[in-house]
Amino acid sequence: MNLLFSLIHYDQNTNSIQTTEFGRIASHYCCAHNTIAMYNQLLKSTLSEIDLFRIVSLSYEFHRITIRENEKIELQKLLEQVQVPVHENIDEPHAKINILLQAYISQLELENFTLTADMQYIRQHSSRLMRAIFEISLHQKWAQLAQKTLTISKMIDQRMWDSTRSLQHFK
Repeated sequence: MNLLFSLIHYDQNTNSIQTTEFGRIASHYCCAHNTIAMYNQLLKSTLSEIDLFRIVSLSYEFHRITIRENEKIELQKLLEQVQVPVHENIDEPHAKINILLQAYISQLELENFTLTADMQYIRQHSSRLMRAIFEISLHQKWAQLAQKTLTISKMIDQRMWDSTRSLQHFK
């Protein structure tokens, strides 16, 4: 019940429902209420890139992604190539999500077809979720977090790390 009050406000006197800022963000970015609740708990003004990638990978939108036995070897190879450290165990689904998101940004080639399909699913949702975190950080007036989330969102959209030169984007 407490979660509903963070997404909507119900006035018993007038029998009216008004959306909160978190409710507007959840609606605008099609975020599950579980995801917004988790963001509400985990987001702080001083998060690092490592934390932001981890938080996005914990989103409820990815709860159906699993790790298959035939993917572990390739995930381990990708883990060695990603730019942002992943501290979770390779057997955890959110570690896989984090690795595949970073592999997408780095434009790494995948051999396993199921990993490619999962990467596309993660790509479709992660940019939108990062923009939702951006909106939340703007609402909370967390300038540093807003700048980091906007930068990561652009990196996902452009498939290029912020540290990469613009001309390296072209093959």
